[in-house]
Amino acid sequence: MAGKIGTAVTKEIREAVPPTIFFLALFHLLGLTKAVALSDYSFTALRAAGATVGALIVAKAILVVEALPLAKLFSRRRAVQVLWKTLLYSAMVLLFRAAEELIPLAWKHGSLGAGLAAMSTDTSWPLFVVLSLWVVGGLLLYCLAAELVRAVGARRVRELLFGVSSG
Repeated sequence: MAGKIGTAVTKEIREAVPPTIFFLALFHLLGLTKAVALSDYSFTALRAAGATVGALIVAKAILVVEALPLAKLFSRRRAVQVLWKTLLYSAMVLLFRAAEELIPLAWKHGSLGAGLAAMSTDTSWPLFVVLSLWVVGGLLLYCLAAELVRAVGARRVRELLFGVSSG
């Protein structure tokens, strides 16, 4: 029994590593971009922790979406599968980004309704849209890479990228 649990946990961790690394890099770059665009040049520990927690949440959410039958809806054609998963993941990540903007405002103003009202005026919407476009573009690259690894195999990709022969 303990061996099966250990195997399942190891499998979950192995599947979570690529999206976690991807989103760690992406969310930290987005946080840095936002700080510079808003002329707030301090990248605080709280902001970094928020980006890290966000990356972990979104990576786990991707694993959940992957387990749903909805994710395999267009699995016959790889290009359509890449676009479909990009759309699914983008919707999820954009909801997360909106919540990321809303939660501090709701906390600051005392309620969700007041936070929504403040969000309409306090949020830099052009910056939000540009950062969202970067997220969608990054997700497209992530989905493309994941689909290529699935098609070619992880061992062959390692061999191609690092010149390491697998025996």
